Amino acid sequence: MSDFIGHECGIALIRLRKPLSYFIERYGTPTYGINKLYLLMEKQHNRGQDGAGVANLVIDQRPGFPYLIRQRSTSNQPLVEIFEKLGSRFNRVQRNQKTKYKNSQWLKENVPFAGEVFLGHLRYGTHGKNALDFCHPFIRRSNWRSRNLALAGNFNMTNVDELFDQLISFGQHPKEKTDTITVLEKIGHFLDVENLRLWDEYQGKGFTDHEIALLIEDELNMQTVLKRACKGFDGGYAMIGIIGNGTSFVARDPAGIRPAYYYANDEVIVI
Repeated sequence: MSDFIGHECGIALIRLRKPLSYFIERYGTPTYGINKLYLLMEKQHNRGQDGAGVANLVIDQRPGFPYLIRQRSTSNQPLVEIFEKLGSRFNRVQRNQKTKYKNSQWLKENVPFAGEVFLGHLRYGTHGKNALDFCHPFIRRSNWRSRNLALAGNFNMTNVDELFDQLISFGQHPKEKTDTITVLEKIGHFLDVENLRLWDEYQGKGFTDHEIALLIEDELNMQTVLKRACKGFDGGYAMIGIIGNGTSFVARDPAGIRPAYYYANDEVIVI
């Protein structure tokens, strides 16, 4: 049985299944994804009294341009602050550069949150201070897209000490002992392991390093990564994540302690 929905962290994930140009043409705005993310988070605003955070991924972004972007707030009205900032950037383009407002490629390269994958988190703090550093999503960065990880969730791990010791056994040197950090770094570890396995597989087959990186992005199996990473998690959790290659995921504890729901049609997938 799921827990009754109460004052615990809320999560939201939207994956656009069509190019940004499709939403501009059909709905007349490049902010379709942002608008839907705001709606999902506003409906859960009672679950985020201590802060909020959002992230966005631009799929197949050209080198030299940002593709995984985050915005967080711990103000008295974090959702209002975040989405006013995001909206103001699009409003400036619409007001001052009208022809570019509906140019999807230009927007993706020049305006934050013009990507295809949106992640949102509402924080109801149970551990840590009400400071920006404790707001999800947390991001594990790399210059290889397939090793970038953005993660947000509703966690109540009962074996944080054990998970922390596992990270040390992997050779890591964790900076904190919290359930969020240990979960992030354990998933990140097995994401690295899978990247290295695929790299070794292709390195002796005559491919260039650049070609191998693209092959890894195509063949990376997050189900395999998550099965290995989530093994040993003890407690309730519902988490969502984005990988830099465009993969997104949701994982829930096997006992179904934390509630999570999904919806999909030909335009979007929603958690």
